[in-house]
Amino acid sequence: MKGRAIILFMILSLIPLFLGCAKSRIYLMDVRYIPKEKASPTEKMVGVCPFEDTRKEKEEETIGLRHGPGKKVDVIELKGISLSESVTGAVEDYFAERGFEVTDCKGWDRSAEGLESLPKDLYLVVGGRIDSFTLEARSGITGTDTHYMVKIDAFIGQIEKRNVVIRTVESEPKARKVTFDPDEVDAQLDIILTEVIQKLFEGKY
Repeated sequence: MKGRAIILFMILSLIPLFLGCAKSRIYLMDVRYIPKEKASPTEKMVGVCPFEDTRKEKEEETIGLRHGPGKKVDVIELKGISLSESVTGAVEDYFAERGFEVTDCKGWDRSAEGLESLPKDLYLVVGGRIDSFTLEARSGITGTDTHYMVKIDAFIGQIEKRNVVIRTVESEPKARKVTFDPDEVDAQLDIILTEVIQKLFEGKY
């Protein structure tokens, strides 16, 4: 009986080693805004400028890592799109959902003075920076702990008032699951991004 226990202990001890030698994986995420019921058209136009990816030591598509047993590290990337494009598209979806007509707007320097050169038929112009958008998951024998970190700055230009409102919203939720499920992670990223965007713009126009 004692011999069997020793053998079982040796086998369990070797599992992390074998998993650590396994080839790293790439998980692809499709991060987007979660739409609800669309509001009636307002006939007001919002210009959405690209949200600049200002993360430090960034790679455009990489948004996180999953540390497995041993030394195995998997990479979490966006699916066929940059983070700037993903967040900008989510902001466009937010305003479209609220009945605004949405148009691309490039060239605004995010200043009140810069509003003078924008088309006069705009009601608002928005842009911003992505300071943080990442997650780190650590999987062990007892489960997976995941830490999400999102921080976005928004610049909201009110055309008629010639005024710019600046807002910053951060979100750092943590979750513990039995296993690492990429679909659950993708869904959680959608929720976090949606909540951050809503807090950035709700009641500011």
